[in-house]
Amino acid sequence: MFKQLKYLYQKYKDYVRVDIVMYVVMILLIILYFIFETVF
Repeated sequence: MFKQLKYLYQKYKDYVRVDIVMYVVMILLIILYFIFETVF
């Protein structure tokens, strides 16, 4: 099980990283949007 997961992780490492970065950026933008909406 873990061996398979490790193999999959090695295979899709870059894609996973890009995905995580995209989600983090989206969440940050949403938070910034809400802050600006409440302030202005």
